[in-house]
Amino acid sequence: MYLNKFPTLNLLQSDHSTLNADQWSVISNLSHCYDEYGGLSRGERFMREQELLPPTMRYESPAVIDLIQMILHDGQSLYKTNQDFLSLSVDDRCILLDNTFEHTASLSSNFILYKIRLMDIPIYYNILESITNPDNLPAARRIAKRLNFDVIIMKLFLSILCFSTIGYTIYLNSPPINLSNIKEILRIQDKYTELTWRYLVYKYNYEWAIKCFSDLIRCFFAVNEAVVKTHEIQWFTNTIHSIVEDTELSLIVDD
Repeated sequence: MYLNKFPTLNLLQSDHSTLNADQWSVISNLSHCYDEYGGLSRGERFMREQELLPPTMRYESPAVIDLIQMILHDGQSLYKTNQDFLSLSVDDRCILLDNTFEHTASLSSNFILYKIRLMDIPIYYNILESITNPDNLPAARRIAKRLNFDVIIMKLFLSILCFSTIGYTIYLNSPPINLSNIKEILRIQDKYTELTWRYLVYKYNYEWAIKCFSDLIRCFFAVNEAVVKTHEIQWFTNTIHSIVEDTELSLIVDD
């Protein structure tokens, strides 16, 4: 296959190192996050409850919005349970939350909707159109096609995004604020990027690890497009802002 012709592949093949005990410990902690904080179980319960309703009353817009808001709220756990995040200064934590939460929570919530098979119901995109806007549907369809990852891989990728320092394509009136310890944040980024790569190689092989990592990046591009398209949706932006404010306050109180 074409991937076998990549000039970097020989370098990759020379790396036979495995995940060490500390790295497995990080993966273990991440892998339990959804179970502990209810995102998947909450979504699965929602689907069971909807199936008990008469067909004409299932998946009404207010109920779906409530579900998405609850799942978005659970996205706090990506930050509040991450010891690397908690080790940063209060200011840097707040900056990262402001800059990344909309994207991490959106990706996480889409992943859960995919896992509970809400995206498989015939009227899913009609519901989405009614609670967001028609312009969001192409990006939503691209996201749905790129979510076939296991929970651990998604959690690792979300951990990378939590520490992302890049600027996204949403234009705000407020000026950018510089991080005080950018070197440490970049080190943490590198840590989770390496961990994700090593786990992918462990789970698959080099060829499929490259493909999977590429799919994760493509998925994020689609999520970024969806976030831009939904940035003017009042219930969505209000929910995000409220969660970020609550999370920042709780982190300051607990510091």
